[in-house]
Amino acid sequence: MISKSGGIWYLKGSKKPFSGIGYVLSDRSGKKIIESKYLKGQLHGLHNEWWDNGSKKRHGRYKLGKRHGRWVEYHKNGHIFTENSFKNGVHNGFSSEWHENGTLYFRGEYEEGEKLGSWKYWDDKGRLIEYACIKTRFGEIILDFFEDHAPAHVKSFKDHVRSKYYDGTIFHRVVPDFVIQGGDPNTRLSNRKIHGKGGAAASFYGIGAKRDSSSWRLPAELNEIMHERGVVSMARGLNINSAGSQFFICVTDLPNLDGDYTIFGKVLDGMDVVDKIINVPADFRDNPIERVEMEIFICN
Repeated sequence: MISKSGGIWYLKGSKKPFSGIGYVLSDRSGKKIIESKYLKGQLHGLHNEWWDNGSKKRHGRYKLGKRHGRWVEYHKNGHIFTENSFKNGVHNGFSSEWHENGTLYFRGEYEEGEKLGSWKYWDDKGRLIEYACIKTRFGEIILDFFEDHAPAHVKSFKDHVRSKYYDGTIFHRVVPDFVIQGGDPNTRLSNRKIHGKGGAAASFYGIGAKRDSSSWRLPAELNEIMHERGVVSMARGLNINSAGSQFFICVTDLPNLDGDYTIFGKVLDGMDVVDKIINVPADFRDNPIERVEMEIFICN
């Protein structure tokens, strides 16, 4: 038996730092679940771990007590879980993680413990996870999406974001204890009378004239998600299938809207920014006196 004292591993009853192979047996099965190499009291060399069912759990190498080189972990079902590179105990190189069903969750790169560049994330169905960042003069609002519940609304919104459709538009409606609303291309213009009356879907979804993009509308995708604080929903006219590009963010719970408007996202971060926008001075149309412009881009 070996034990650790002062950061050094010793064989029981010995004052000499341990060198050799140590292992741990499962209390349940009696099988070996950990095996490590030691050099002069430090983990040094190959390290292996197993699940109780005998499948591999983790393997890699230590160098003088620190992870070094490639390390791989596995889910209990045998699928790979993580793959990382280390240099003297610090992340250095590519890093990947997989969902339990075997689909890739994320991939990126480290340099001496710091993340490099853009990291990409996928859900367990293999779809790229993309957030939307709404940049305003008060700060950023980060949105997550409910693709399983409102796929057409999410796609239309993202397509508009990629085409910069929303850039330079404003939050034209701010109602305390209710919502902030934006997404109308008319709001690029100074004529307040037409604010809130524009916008269309990003593609033809069967509603409107196929050759007239300004008439394109989204079919409702009503779902069981409730209009709670931070929820993002699509604005529309009297017709339930009349949503275009305008959206609103709830600043409080609004159960009276449930089942009537399509919820397609939620605020992941930045409700403090929403709270600042909701309190700006507005005219009799609830349109802010000073423009609250937005720029929206896809972010992770």
